[in-house]
Amino acid sequence: MNKFLRVSLLNILLFAALQAAFSQNLEDRIKNLPGIISVEKMEHNPFFNEALIIMVKQPLDHLHPELGTFPQRVILSNLSVDQPVVFITEGYGGGYGATEKYLNELCPLLNANQLMAEHRFFGKSVPDSIDWKFLTVENAAADHHHIVELFKALYGKKWISTGISKGGETVLYHRALYPEDVELSVPYVAPLNFSTEEKRHDYFIRHKAGSASERKKVARCQIELLKRKKQLMPLFEQYTKEKKYKYKAGAGEIFDYCILEFAFSFWQWGHSVSEIPESAASDEAFFNYLIKICPASYFDMESGKATFPFFVQALKQLGYYGYNPRPFKGWMDLKDTHGYIQKLFMPDRMVFTYDPAMSLLVKKYLKKDARKILLIYGGSDPWTASAADTHGNKKILKVVQLNGSHRTRIGTLPESQRKKVMYTLDKWMN
Repeated sequence: MNKFLRVSLLNILLFAALQAAFSQNLEDRIKNLPGIISVEKMEHNPFFNEALIIMVKQPLDHLHPELGTFPQRVILSNLSVDQPVVFITEGYGGGYGATEKYLNELCPLLNANQLMAEHRFFGKSVPDSIDWKFLTVENAAADHHHIVELFKALYGKKWISTGISKGGETVLYHRALYPEDVELSVPYVAPLNFSTEEKRHDYFIRHKAGSASERKKVARCQIELLKRKKQLMPLFEQYTKEKKYKYKAGAGEIFDYCILEFAFSFWQWGHSVSEIPESAASDEAFFNYLIKICPASYFDMESGKATFPFFVQALKQLGYYGYNPRPFKGWMDLKDTHGYIQKLFMPDRMVFTYDPAMSLLVKKYLKKDARKILLIYGGSDPWTASAADTHGNKKILKVVQLNGSHRTRIGTLPESQRKKVMYTLDKWMN
């Protein structure tokens, strides 16, 4: 057989093999990817053609794969392998992604597939026993890098990473460590903290959130709740008993923490001062309003199990916000909140040392090397106090919605900002 015939035959065989592979349905093709543990069909949003729950094998430590593995839940909603992929780097559990209602707003805007990765050690993505030393920003970013590498074998068009809040923060870490994995990124309301008890959020709440008159009304409500503490404590204790909440501090102390958390929660979720009870309202009205804005479940040990890994990350690398009881001196029994994360959320035996190195790495990346990153924030959301900074980098864009909350999205932006965002996305995509 001459050389020409041998090459022609080889090409024919390769083409036949490729044709056979692509004639398989999507489920079978994913099952043939390396390290896939299971693939399960699920009901899908009508925007897509099908959806699959996929368990992917991941190393506990990407630098030392011999130390073991864990299953990571990935949820794929397929439109077409010839369309882009919106890659959602969830910061917590991803159970919502396994519902047929879920549709990321970028998918219809970009006519894209949807691929959501649950964060390691949350939800279903947990090993048989957890060693917290493996819960690092570096390992989580490597998880996402591995997922991108796997699924790019099927989806060869543009990839867009996105996430909300801690998920947006996860986008930034992944992008800084693996800048070529995706073409562009849209992190929503993503903080970038540099200590475990940031002071910037308290300043923001007292000086920047909403208008001056609105901030005064929120502060007055907090003081009124403290003035009524003696009358409200029986209601708080009964509520705690009915809900079967257990705290790591006394009920009176937790009540004070609820007052401190009240302002952060009020502005974070975009509540209206028009809902604040009048000063003549009953104790019951004030109590019901308090637990509406700040449910004590936030401090309950059982309720907190689902988000416990976050506080591990906060103490190790991500940071968090601090409280300031000084403005309530004379009304609040609580005098010092330093170390409250350790005190209220962590077992006594678990102590971590905070390292800002990864946040500093992202800060440097955004300043010098980042490109095609669209940062979206709400103007009254306390998390905007620790928002990522563009540092004058013209290759990225930051949009802040006036009076926006933690629910700020492209769809909530006023028309002028929305047009700017869509123009930018279209330019970056094309």
